[in-house]
Amino acid sequence: MFKHWVVAVLLSLSFTVSAQESWQINLKEADIGAFISQVADITGKSFVVDPRVKGKVNVLTSEAMDSSGVYELFLSVLQVHGYAAVPAGDVVLIVQQNEVKQVGRDLNTQSANDSQEMLTKVIMIKNTPALDLVPILRPLVAKYGHLAGVKSANALIISDHAMNIQRIEQIIDRLDKSGSEELEVVQLKEAWVGNVVTMLQSLDPSKVSQGNGDNNNTAGSIRVVADERSNRLIIKGEKTARERIRHLIEQLDQPSYFSGSAQVIRLQYADATKLADLLKNLMGEVSSNDKDAQQVKGSVGIHADEELNALVVRAEPSLMKEIQELVASLDVRRAQVLIESAIVEVTGDVNDALGVQWVSGDLDNPVSMTNFSDAGPSLSTIATSVASGSYASAIGSGLTVGGYSENNGVLDFGVILQALQSDSNTNLLSTPSIMTMDNQEAEIIVGQNVPFITGSTSSSTNSNPFTTITREDVGVTLKVKPHIHDGTDIRLEVEATAESVSATSVSGSADLITNKRSIKTMILTGNQETIVLGGLIRDDVIESESKVPWLGDIPVLGWLFRSSSSEHVKSNLMVFLRPTIVNNAETSRDLTREKYNGIWEFDVSDQLGADSIDASLDRLFSGRPTNR
Repeated sequence: MFKHWVVAVLLSLSFTVSAQESWQINLKEADIGAFISQVADITGKSFVVDPRVKGKVNVLTSEAMDSSGVYELFLSVLQVHGYAAVPAGDVVLIVQQNEVKQVGRDLNTQSANDSQEMLTKVIMIKNTPALDLVPILRPLVAKYGHLAGVKSANALIISDHAMNIQRIEQIIDRLDKSGSEELEVVQLKEAWVGNVVTMLQSLDPSKVSQGNGDNNNTAGSIRVVADERSNRLIIKGEKTARERIRHLIEQLDQPSYFSGSAQVIRLQYADATKLADLLKNLMGEVSSNDKDAQQVKGSVGIHADEELNALVVRAEPSLMKEIQELVASLDVRRAQVLIESAIVEVTGDVNDALGVQWVSGDLDNPVSMTNFSDAGPSLSTIATSVASGSYASAIGSGLTVGGYSENNGVLDFGVILQALQSDSNTNLLSTPSIMTMDNQEAEIIVGQNVPFITGSTSSSTNSNPFTTITREDVGVTLKVKPHIHDGTDIRLEVEATAESVSATSVSGSADLITNKRSIKTMILTGNQETIVLGGLIRDDVIESESKVPWLGDIPVLGWLFRSSSSEHVKSNLMVFLRPTIVNNAETSRDLTREKYNGIWEFDVSDQLGADSIDASLDRLFSGRPTNR
């Protein structure tokens, strides 16, 4: 038996307390503030009461309760009167229920599941979209509570009494079934998985996903993934949805009336014959390496129609799709490359000659004479020309000054002074250009077809004389094969040759001499970057002197007994190249327009000046011809 004692409180507040700290509460028209005060004494909690918390309460209990039971009873009384107790650190706030959302307790605070405490909790949803649950659960949350969904985290935020939150969690657990995580594999015998998946998805896109990563978590949704290698379907979803889809798949997986299907694939850029050979070799390797896959997919036939530039393919659906994907990847517009080159050769030749020739006595019977040919025609050549009456041929190039004296009408002494200086400059510029496709070799030849004698017989040794000749191309040749890397860098296999026929020929024959400059190399360069392929700089100096021994070495007077000449030849040969990637029609039209305009703006007078080579190169590689 417990011994009870009764405490009278203002406005008839009464508690019955046992020796073992149990309380029985009976209140009638008690002030709520006094009630809060007595609960604080019993539970040992500190309350902070909102001034708006006012009113009378009536509480009747038939059994004694411990301090925790008194506190739960206290929370229920507050809820009935529109108030709530919210723990905030070491104190408990007594506020109106509609303010609970702003002053809710810490999310990490734990409480009993059947407690009437106000909580704010984050509930993570595994399978069902959180936003789909919000309209279903909102009527279950108190008006002063809060319910919201977070799409990015697929979670719910709830503010309500702990007991109600527990009930809502139970509902969510039943709605958010884990059955959609179950997997099932279906082996197809007749149909091809690609066609079946496409057909299932087209029936109801909102319910059937092709497993491409879309988060399709609506009720009854299912995901179907095709394993083309083994012709199997992988199904993921709830049990009922899986059974429905599996039954439909069994009806679709029936033998077809036709073994394989034929299709004509028209090509836009690729060559049908080459592509057909490539696909035949590829499909042959697949068949030999994977016998099981070949039995499932069947054989394949690929033929090229050259007139239509199309492929005629007959294969099972699985192989047909694979071939279509390969053709789509190979039948693409290939980039082109415009290669502009410049072969520049500049030659300068400077000749200086000075000589003195004299004779004493008759030309027919000279007593003494000097005879040099370094500075011009020799004295004997001049005398022969004068004797024959050909005075014009007796005088060489440059300055020729002569004098003589006679004795009784006979030449007694004669002297000739010859001086010559000649300068010659030659500028040669060849600018071949050619456009070709990526990885495709191209060649351009600009020149002449020159005959060369290969054999002959004369009439004295043969009654049927003849001469055999062969013709060779002589001119500028550019052969190039580009390889584009990453759309910016270009690897070029280049062979550039410049040939010309020399003005001289082989002595004593009609054979021709040709000059040849050639470069064969492989380079790596950037798009529209001018690069030098190679070159040759040559500087030749030839000095010659003819003199009379001892007399030609006399200071000052020695020049009367000698003749000297010097020749300085300097040449510079350089080969430049600039590639331009043409990967679309607009770039091709722009380049064509620039080159076409350059034809009409070209001025031959540019080639006559000392700066002609620089001006021509600037116009060639700038892409903007100079206006005249």
